[in-house]
Amino acid sequence: MEEKVWQYMQEYHMVAENDRIVAGISGGGDSMALLFLLQKLQNRCNFQFCAVHVNHGIRGEEASLDEKLVEDYCAKHQIPYYAFHYQVPKIAREKGWSEEEAGRQMRHVAYDHVLKTWKGNKIALAHHQNDQAETVLYHLARGCGIRGLSGMLPVQGIIIRPLLCIERKEIDHYLSENQIPYRTDSSNLSDQYVRNRIRRHVVGYLEENVNQRTVEHLAKTAGIAAQVEAYMSAQARKVLQLYAQNLDDAIQISSEIGKEAPIIQNYAVLEALEQLCGQRKDLSGDHLEKILDLFQKETGKQVNIYGKITAHRVYGGVLLEKYKKERQNLELCEWNLPVPGRIQCKEGLWETRIFLYKSQNIPEKTYTKWFDYDRIKTTLQIRNRRPGDYLVVTSKGGKKKLKDYLIDEKIPRLERDHLMLLASGQEILWIVGKRISEAYKITESTKRVLEIKYQGGWGSE
Repeated sequence: MEEKVWQYMQEYHMVAENDRIVAGISGGGDSMALLFLLQKLQNRCNFQFCAVHVNHGIRGEEASLDEKLVEDYCAKHQIPYYAFHYQVPKIAREKGWSEEEAGRQMRHVAYDHVLKTWKGNKIALAHHQNDQAETVLYHLARGCGIRGLSGMLPVQGIIIRPLLCIERKEIDHYLSENQIPYRTDSSNLSDQYVRNRIRRHVVGYLEENVNQRTVEHLAKTAGIAAQVEAYMSAQARKVLQLYAQNLDDAIQISSEIGKEAPIIQNYAVLEALEQLCGQRKDLSGDHLEKILDLFQKETGKQVNIYGKITAHRVYGGVLLEKYKKERQNLELCEWNLPVPGRIQCKEGLWETRIFLYKSQNIPEKTYTKWFDYDRIKTTLQIRNRRPGDYLVVTSKGGKKKLKDYLIDEKIPRLERDHLMLLASGQEILWIVGKRISEAYKITESTKRVLEIKYQGGWGSE
């Protein structure tokens, strides 16, 4: 078994010279076999390792005996050892997690702490083929894609799983052959946890009544699925390069992606979501279907994805946007415009002057505009948009809501909140870089002109 595990570690490049490996050791047979193997394999590659034990505060004296076993073994073999204690049931209640999830989360809190203090660079876990089989069945039962079928990966970031190539019965034989001490967790015999039920009732039944090599075959299927997943993800990244545009905390996917096969569309959206929020956890098939359906909807429709991402139907495609609380602060963006004068604000430089109108040619510049000054009766503000803003769009005084105007003009949703406006109350005189109100344009009856020049983030003309 030792040779089998070493070859597996070599195949997946799990260890290298001078690695410092943080090993999660519970005291059970799997983890104690891992600890023993790391000792043996250390002679083949110059890496260092330490043991981390987490007491979950669940099994009382039994857990204390597990801890003592690991502590004594490490002391005897001069292995660096770290122990952590967490009240997992209490944490689970406070966070709304299952005890299984709370335990997993707190173990990784412990591992991360040791990675920093001991200056480690990898985490070794003792998952084996039986764990893999249970994971695949669990994901299948809950509904999953190819990634779910992949189960646990041999190498996942800094996590390595050296025992993923062997079955539990091989580990049992290895423990006996080498007289490795270990303890049996009594909770593994309980049907309280989902994985226990899968192991005790589903896997066992399949091995006895369908195929005794069930575990081996499920593990191989997971390996094949992992290869398919890697290939599809690579193809999705290529497709995104063709049909997607990266914006500020957002990705806009063109409707042209509809030319691709549905499975590629699925993976492209998944890849985009992962790029935005760093993980696919909690993303359901229902979420994905709703996002893809947006391509067939009218503009303005949107779907929220577990509070982190909002998908908007925009002109030409779908915008996946990372939710940012900072946007609530946009209402604070407002300055009074001095007339005449100049003001430098974080959005740029504004200059104003007043002069008599003598039928001069009106400049056709994007960032220099003339207004009939005698029609302006209040102080002007430079600001971003607000609910209720409107624009006069006809010479007879016809009004349109600013929101509707921006939609009609196909201004991307992400850009709308960042547009600078010249406003008088809720009336918009100028959408900077776009158009001015019909109500303040220069006419034959204009006597005084207000000229406003803007120099800022967009440049000027």
